[in-house]
Amino acid sequence: MKKETHHIDTVVIGAGQAGLCMSYVLQGAGREHIVLEQARALEQWRSARWDTFRINSPLAFSRLMGQRDGLPDRQRGLSLRTMLGLWDDCIAERAFPIHEQSKVVAVEQAPDARFRVHVEREAGPHVYLARNVIAAPGNYQRPRIPACAGQIGPQIEQRRVGTYTNPSALREGSVLVVGGGQTGVQLSEELAQAGRRVYLATSMVKGTPRSHRGEDIMFWLDRTGLLATPKEELIDPGERQDRLPIVGSDHPISHHSLARMGVTLLGTLRGMSANGELALFDNNLDENMRFAQTGYDELIGQIEEWIARQDDAVRLSFAAPVAEPEWRPHPPLSALAPPAELNLRQAGIHTVIWATGWRADLSWLLIDDVVRALDTHGLPQACDTPVDGFFWLGFPWLRTRTSGNGAGFHLDAPYIASRLR
Repeated sequence: MKKETHHIDTVVIGAGQAGLCMSYVLQGAGREHIVLEQARALEQWRSARWDTFRINSPLAFSRLMGQRDGLPDRQRGLSLRTMLGLWDDCIAERAFPIHEQSKVVAVEQAPDARFRVHVEREAGPHVYLARNVIAAPGNYQRPRIPACAGQIGPQIEQRRVGTYTNPSALREGSVLVVGGGQTGVQLSEELAQAGRRVYLATSMVKGTPRSHRGEDIMFWLDRTGLLATPKEELIDPGERQDRLPIVGSDHPISHHSLARMGVTLLGTLRGMSANGELALFDNNLDENMRFAQTGYDELIGQIEEWIARQDDAVRLSFAAPVAEPEWRPHPPLSALAPPAELNLRQAGIHTVIWATGWRADLSWLLIDDVVRALDTHGLPQACDTPVDGFFWLGFPWLRTRTSGNGAGFHLDAPYIASRLR
């Protein structure tokens, strides 16, 4: 089938929050552009969340650029259905030039220094010759499932984020949740509240308060400048790969609060026995818990240091600090050593849920100089690339701490717009 070819100024790859933010900025600048999306706009939000999922940030940090909804900035814990409705209203109002069901299969340089963007559609293949390409595909295309999952027999049901919906949809029995980041702790809490016996294989993830001195933590991160920390001030390169912190959508969660609910906490999953009957764990539960607590305490310390530098009127405007009870220590956690292995059958585990994250799929990128500039994890390190006219948006630490989430896209998109050819 002959490929249809179209010349255009700018192609944006991905109609997630980052891509839509970029489109809003380009609209304001009067730049001709299209947004290519392999499925539907905001597809990850539509199909890779569970039934009771709620937005983790207050509305002020969850809106699309240009979104006008009349709701309070501080409203938090919105259901995904409600949030998608607000986003869809904004998409319709802004009339973003989105081409859905348009999968980008290759991006290469053309002889005239333009970019040749190859797209597969139901109606047939298409090629865009673009002066600029802004790649905002997101970091959530391929689920990150450990190889040991293949050793688990069919007697155990396996789910992951994107296939888990609710506790009643699982087989009867206990559940092993693997992955102690934000998703893993939220699912463990939901399953325990539904009466399931839950085992959680923890990870080294920072904790965070949900609120401090009466305000949501996101407002503190914004007010203190921590959200907009430039990447040049990144001291530990490992922070580029930090998981989302341990917290609930509208309330705190900690290892201690989960343990009080009856969740059995384990070290990090190391693998499975050859016959798939035993789950094997590192002896690092205490280390994981200390890491979470340290992150929690350091963040509060940074906020308190900021408050101490303000004048009396500002200091007195904030409520007195109150400890979150969810982070109160649960003594049995330190008294009992977790098992190094778990017999799934004897524990009554009929379901394993992999809350082990996602990875980007950049297999479509055929520009060698751009590929070579990726980091050791295969991820972009800056909005700019060695190739004039090709840019990244929506990945962690491109320019600031929040380059990888909705609170930071609005900082990077205007920067990119100012550098387009």
